Order: sequence, then structure tokens, then C-alpha cells
Amino acid sequence: AALRAMGFSEEQARRLLGLQPRLGPQRREAAAAQLLLLGLSAEAALGLLERSPGLLRMPTERLQDRAGELRRLGLDGGRAARRRGRGRGG
Repeated sequence: AALRAMGFSEEQARRLLGLQPRLGPQRREAAAAQLLLLGLSAEAALGLLERSPGLLRMPTERLQDRAGELRRLGLDGGRAARRRGRGRGG
């Protein structure tokens, strides 16, 4: 239910819950929440967790720190923010 409230479809939530079955659902929810806060879509967040399931084993505080660092570096909506006016006529 928590994953659905975050914007995951029922099928996406099932896929996410199937990752790292020994971990509790709270770990999956925390990891998904951090990725969504970075601006990733539910599908992009799920894809990242499927490709890198080790993120689910990472302590929540460490994942939050890394997500915060990515935001400070300009990650916006899942993409690095481009600086304007850097030799491209704009």
C-alpha cells in the first residue's frame, strides 16, 4: 500500500517487493522514496533498483546522504542539470 501511495503501479510494487526477498518491506520503501525524491519516475526508480539491488541493502541513512549529494551536484528530475550559457550560445 505504501508503494502504491508513492506512485508505483500494482505490477511495479510486486516487482519491487520481489527484489532482495530477505529484506523487510521498509527497506524497499525507504530506497524507493529516496529515488523518487531525486525526481525519478516510479518506473525509473524501479529499473535502477532492479539493475542495482545492492541499493536496497544500503543503510537508509547512507542512501539519504548519497541522494543529498546527488541533489547538491545538480541532479534534477533524474538528470544532471545543465548549466546555461556554457559555449552553446544560450
